[in-house]
Amino acid sequence: MSNIVQIKVPDIGDFKEVEVIEVLVAVGDTIKAEQSLITVESDKASMEIPASQGGVVKSISVKVGDKVAEGTVVLEVEASGAGEAAAPAAAPAKEEAPKAEAKAAAQPAAAAAAPAASSGPVNIEVPDIGDFKEVEVIEVMVAVGDTIKAEQSLITVESDKASMEIPASQGGVVKEVKVKVGDKVAKGSVVVVVEGAAPAAAAAAAPAPAAKAEAAAAPAAKT
Repeated sequence: MSNIVQIKVPDIGDFKEVEVIEVLVAVGDTIKAEQSLITVESDKASMEIPASQGGVVKSISVKVGDKVAEGTVVLEVEASGAGEAAAPAAAPAKEEAPKAEAKAAAQPAAAAAAPAASSGPVNIEVPDIGDFKEVEVIEVMVAVGDTIKAEQSLITVESDKASMEIPASQGGVVKEVKVKVGDKVAKGSVVVVVEGAAPAAAAAAAPAPAAKAEAAAAPAAKT
């Protein structure tokens, strides 16, 4: 059963009245909850007003140049009754951006995990570690039989300037550990052999040690 619902301007903080500078939807559009409807501007900032729920736009109550405040009707949508549950989410509009980023970040991870059916043994090697030609293994963090995740730290290595952790380029079950404490390793050295996961995440792993090395270099230089 459909019903007509008014979508209003939520709490916009300290601004009593703001000006509409852009209308982002039109009558007949199908909108989703949290989709931006209008852009408003105060003397200090501009912000987008999101939909408190989805539906089909039946009428638009504002136009560019109008002044609106909390509670002003922006538009009317025809929505299913279930859509009303989304209404309380409209007020903290500013918090939606980090949530969207979090969802976006989660998608590549899910994509990487999807082809986990490939089960052949895979060598996980030391990635590019910057200017260090050879570094010493000072800690081994995994053992044969462990189930590891992509980006999980496998070993800690140390140069004369810094220590850093080498992450897994993919997940799986550790079949062999190729290094031990005291060994010298360099880019391309095999750290462990894993089985049971896809190598989709390998590309993302390479820069991680370099970033950690830069972060660790400053305090390590004191020793």
